[in-house]
Amino acid sequence: MTYQEAANYLSGLTETRIKPGLERIIRALNILGNPNSEYPQIIIGGTNGKGSTAAFMGSVLDAAGYRAGLFTSPHLYRFEERIRVGNQLLPSEDLPYLVADIRKTGVDLSYFEFTTAMALLHFSRAGVDLALLEVGLGGRWDATNAVDPVLSIVTGVAMDHSDWLGDTLEQVALEKVQILRPGRPAILGRIPQEVKEVVFDEAALIGAQVYLLGRDFRLGPAGGKLVYSGLSRSMEGLDLGLKGLFQLSNAACAIAALESLEKTGINIPSDAVHKGLAEVRWPGRYHVVQESPRLIVDSAHNPDAVAALINALEGTGGPLVWLFSALKDKDTRGMAELIDGAGGAIYLVELDHPRAASVIDLREIFTGTGLKIFGEQSVSSGLERALSKAGRKGTVVVAGSVFLAGSVLGLLEESGEKHPGDMA
Repeated sequence: MTYQEAANYLSGLTETRIKPGLERIIRALNILGNPNSEYPQIIIGGTNGKGSTAAFMGSVLDAAGYRAGLFTSPHLYRFEERIRVGNQLLPSEDLPYLVADIRKTGVDLSYFEFTTAMALLHFSRAGVDLALLEVGLGGRWDATNAVDPVLSIVTGVAMDHSDWLGDTLEQVALEKVQILRPGRPAILGRIPQEVKEVVFDEAALIGAQVYLLGRDFRLGPAGGKLVYSGLSRSMEGLDLGLKGLFQLSNAACAIAALESLEKTGINIPSDAVHKGLAEVRWPGRYHVVQESPRLIVDSAHNPDAVAALINALEGTGGPLVWLFSALKDKDTRGMAELIDGAGGAIYLVELDHPRAASVIDLREIFTGTGLKIFGEQSVSSGLERALSKAGRKGTVVVAGSVFLAGSVLGLLEESGEKHPGDMA
């Protein structure tokens, strides 16, 4: 099997629906000899911040000398970004072998089940010390939940994927906390007050050891730096390599999780925490690509993430210009209301994706806002015109979809920028 044949096979698996149940992925892993039994796993769920939390943890573990596998989704530019060991993407030459080996199981897997099995098998062959697995959607029936994690993280709960997870915040929260395990640590991040009771009741029913952001651990500014107060240690003078105020809670969850790992024999010295947090890279998350005009690429794709992005933009000078697109099943109207509050001009583009919303649909949603609305035929032309509109002193913000962030970073790479999948 060639690389292109493997890539084409994966593309053919892409689907727009979920297949509930863990039986298929468990059966495939059994046939493969349960490669996930050779190293401990951590599952990272939540509505937003999963990838950033995994990136913080991976960077700190790398600084401490551990070999950590990272499985995240979706990718920004190419598939290999989803599966990493340390700072190294999945080698392209390994892709055909992994695809062939998973196909040999004969199990009819969905796209995410298939790629989860690929990651777990690759981590086994790479000899990782542990693996960080980002939940694709929800938690209960997500393929990553087929493993037995030593620790689980829920970065936060907000409305998203309501067609699949439920149309109330309580239903969404219940789906997400199903990644918790009896007697194992559970790190909880931004849990809204209205669902805290149901989350804690479910955690108690499961028998997880709960640690809550703001109660058991916290990270905040002090004297121009950051101070962490946690489960067993406190640290001062911290810096984050990822910008945006919303990254404080993600980093706090990452440090608390690393503290909890000490019980499993994985010890992280304080200097590794300082180094890892400061040197972390995670493209597409408040990614300041250039100045004059300032270009910020963010993967915000739901109202909760857009609200955090706008909060991080406070104090940004000059004209504000948005480059926006979204998938049909996203809460675009909720995002539009928030962007309207931030103001500025907006360029709407259509993604090259089977679930992409058209410019006509997007324009209808944004009509009635106070924004100056422009429609463009392509991401490339939209980016060019948005940068021109901003002028040297303005700010262009790319938001609405992970796929838009990846498309923009891909265009920049073609023009000579660093590959968007690189972490350092």
